[in-house]
Amino acid sequence: MPQYSWNITGHQGTSYTLGLFHGDKTQHVVLHCNDKVVQIDFGVRESKTYSVFLDHELCEVSIDHTGGNHYDYSCRINHEAQTPLNKLRQSHRESQTRLEKTRMVVAGCVVLLVFFFLLGGAF
Repeated sequence: MPQYSWNITGHQGTSYTLGLFHGDKTQHVVLHCNDKVVQIDFGVRESKTYSVFLDHELCEVSIDHTGGNHYDYSCRINHEAQTPLNKLRQSHRESQTRLEKTRMVVAGCVVLLVFFFLLGGAF
Protein backbone atom coordinates (compact mmCIF):
# COMPACT_ATOMS: atom_id res chain seq x y z
CA MET A 1 0.00 0.00 0.00
CA PRO A 2 2.02 2.97 -1.29
CA GLN A 3 1.75 6.09 0.80
CA TYR A 4 3.70 9.23 0.06
CA SER A 5 3.78 12.73 1.46
CA TRP A 6 5.48 15.92 0.39
CA ASN A 7 6.06 19.09 2.41
CA ILE A 8 5.42 22.18 0.34
CA THR A 9 5.82 25.82 1.27
CA GLY A 10 3.32 27.97 -0.61
CA HIS A 11 3.90 31.30 -2.30
CA GLN A 12 2.83 33.20 0.82
CA GLY A 13 4.92 31.03 3.18
CA THR A 14 2.21 28.66 4.39
CA SER A 15 3.36 25.07 4.94
CA TYR A 16 1.36 22.22 3.44
CA THR A 17 1.66 18.45 3.73
CA LEU A 18 0.34 16.86 0.55
CA GLY A 19 -0.19 13.12 0.82
CA LEU A 20 -1.18 10.28 -1.48
CA PHE A 21 -2.47 6.79 -0.76
CA HIS A 22 -2.69 4.22 -3.57
CA GLY A 23 -4.34 0.94 -2.53
CA ASP A 24 -2.60 -2.33 -3.47
CA LYS A 25 -5.71 -4.40 -4.20
CA THR A 26 -8.35 -1.82 -5.11
CA GLN A 27 -5.97 0.66 -6.78
CA HIS A 28 -8.07 3.46 -5.26
CA VAL A 29 -6.24 6.77 -4.86
CA VAL A 30 -6.79 9.29 -2.07
CA LEU A 31 -5.04 12.65 -2.24
CA HIS A 32 -5.05 14.66 0.97
CA CYS A 33 -3.69 17.99 2.10
CA ASN A 34 -3.07 18.81 5.77
CA ASP A 35 -5.12 15.72 6.72
CA LYS A 36 -8.15 16.75 4.62
CA VAL A 37 -9.16 14.66 1.61
CA VAL A 38 -9.01 16.75 -1.58
CA GLN A 39 -9.50 14.05 -4.25
CA ILE A 40 -10.57 10.42 -4.48
CA ASP A 41 -10.17 8.32 -7.62
CA PHE A 42 -11.24 4.71 -7.91
CA GLY A 43 -9.36 1.88 -9.63
CA VAL A 44 -6.32 3.79 -10.89
CA ARG A 45 -4.24 1.29 -12.85
CA GLU A 46 -2.59 3.62 -15.39
CA SER A 47 -0.49 6.79 -15.25
CA LYS A 48 -2.39 9.83 -14.04
CA THR A 49 -1.74 13.37 -12.79
CA TYR A 50 -3.78 15.21 -10.16
CA SER A 51 -3.75 18.99 -9.81
CA VAL A 52 -4.23 20.91 -6.58
CA PHE A 53 -3.85 24.64 -5.90
CA LEU A 54 -1.86 25.36 -2.74
CA ASP A 55 -1.51 29.05 -1.90
CA HIS A 56 -2.03 30.02 -5.59
CA GLU A 57 0.65 27.49 -6.65
CA LEU A 58 -0.45 24.77 -9.09
CA CYS A 59 0.84 21.55 -7.56
CA GLU A 60 0.79 18.35 -9.65
CA VAL A 61 0.99 14.87 -8.14
CA SER A 62 1.78 12.20 -10.73
CA ILE A 63 1.39 8.46 -10.70
CA ASP A 64 3.48 6.84 -13.41
CA HIS A 65 2.64 3.23 -14.24
CA THR A 66 5.97 1.54 -14.94
CA GLY A 67 4.57 -1.90 -15.77
CA GLY A 68 2.87 -4.72 -13.92
CA ASN A 69 1.92 -3.57 -10.45
CA HIS A 70 4.75 -1.01 -10.24
CA TYR A 71 4.25 2.74 -9.99
CA ASP A 72 6.43 5.80 -9.47
CA TYR A 73 5.05 8.80 -7.59
CA SER A 74 6.13 12.43 -7.84
CA CYS A 75 5.01 15.90 -6.85
CA ARG A 76 6.01 19.22 -8.45
CA ILE A 77 4.90 22.82 -8.64
CA ASN A 78 4.02 23.76 -12.21
CA HIS A 79 5.62 27.11 -13.02
CA GLU A 80 4.79 26.90 -16.75
CA ALA A 81 0.98 26.67 -16.60
CA GLN A 82 -0.95 29.89 -17.31
CA THR A 83 -2.12 30.53 -13.75
CA PRO A 84 -2.62 34.07 -12.39
CA LEU A 85 0.48 33.73 -10.17
CA ASN A 86 2.64 32.43 -13.04
CA LYS A 87 1.41 35.26 -15.31
CA LEU A 88 2.38 37.76 -12.60
CA ARG A 89 5.83 36.15 -12.32
CA GLN A 90 6.28 36.31 -16.11
CA SER A 91 5.24 39.97 -16.17
CA HIS A 92 7.73 40.72 -13.39
CA ARG A 93 10.54 38.91 -15.26
CA GLU A 94 9.73 40.85 -18.44
CA SER A 95 9.77 44.20 -16.63
CA GLN A 96 13.09 43.27 -14.99
CA THR A 97 14.51 42.41 -18.42
CA ARG A 98 13.34 45.76 -19.85
CA LEU A 99 14.88 47.59 -16.89
CA GLU A 100 18.21 45.79 -17.36
CA LYS A 101 18.22 46.63 -21.09
CA THR A 102 17.48 50.29 -20.32
CA ARG A 103 20.35 50.39 -17.81
CA MET A 104 22.70 48.88 -20.41
CA VAL A 105 21.72 51.50 -23.01
CA VAL A 106 22.17 54.35 -20.52
CA ALA A 107 25.55 52.99 -19.40
CA GLY A 108 26.63 52.68 -23.04
CA CYS A 109 25.62 56.29 -23.71
CA VAL A 110 27.55 57.50 -20.66
CA VAL A 111 30.65 55.61 -21.80
CA LEU A 112 30.35 57.12 -25.29
CA LEU A 113 29.93 60.64 -23.86
CA VAL A 114 32.99 60.24 -21.65
CA PHE A 115 34.95 58.87 -24.61
CA PHE A 116 33.96 61.84 -26.82
CA PHE A 117 34.82 64.36 -24.09
CA LEU A 118 38.24 62.75 -23.66
CA LEU A 119 38.82 62.75 -27.44
CA GLY A 120 37.52 66.30 -27.74
CA GLY A 121 40.02 67.46 -25.13
CA ALA A 122 42.87 65.83 -27.03
CA PHE A 123 42.28 67.89 -30.20
